[in-house]
Amino acid sequence: MPSARHLLRQARQVKDARDNHPIARLGTPEFEAEFRASVESNNLDRIDMFGENGNGGVLACLQRWARDRVWLD
Repeated sequence: MPSARHLLRQARQVKDARDNHPIARLGTPEFEAEFRASVESNNLDRIDMFGENGNGGVLACLQRWARDRVWLD
């Protein structure tokens, strides 16, 4: 049977993995700046990424995922 220290170490590793998940970067200002730069350089379609009014599209979806931390469910 694993020791209590071993179980605590594993629990810490799981928590750290969740907190440092690569998708957690979605909510950072750096991610949004890179995303907007990619759209500006015509690598991504503006309407798809920002929506017709500039407040929707893929970016809004990614921001919501980051805000809701959907990867934790």
